[in-house]
Amino acid sequence: MTSRESAWALAWKLWVVALAIAPPGAAQVEKVAMRTTGISCGICAGLSEIYFRRVPGVDQVKISLSKEAIMLTYKPGSSFDPAGIRKILEPLQVGVTQFQISARGRVQEQGGKQIFLAGKDKFEVLYAIDSPSVPRDTPVLIEAILFDKVTPMQVKVLNVKPVK
Repeated sequence: MTSRESAWALAWKLWVVALAIAPPGAAQVEKVAMRTTGISCGICAGLSEIYFRRVPGVDQVKISLSKEAIMLTYKPGSSFDPAGIRKILEPLQVGVTQFQISARGRVQEQGGKQIFLAGKDKFEVLYAIDSPSVPRDTPVLIEAILFDKVTPMQVKVLNVKPVK
């Protein structure tokens, strides 16, 4: 291996490490708020919290029994798995009626569709009359309602803020 090849190999390794330890504020789903059914007792809430704390990448778990809601906060570099969340809650007979996400990323056009890329996660952007416009190829923080039972998953954007 020449010195130039070893320099490229070192540069490549450093780039991969930099991606793996992405700083806070990097593109990803950061928070997930869920409206649920069936999480109205302390036992279900306690078990749900224990199960979610075991999920790699989950940083914080907050549960409101009165609102039947769960909020998860993710660590930097984590990915979001709505099917996994539903699977965790299924044995407790708790259902998710709606996911609302807060995510950093950017919109790109792919195959004529607007795709929001949030780290490892990818969502098709749905526009409604009341949806704010999301600029393309610009880092943004969005709040959106998630439709996870379609492929690719879709989001209806509720709020957009530019990210520096």
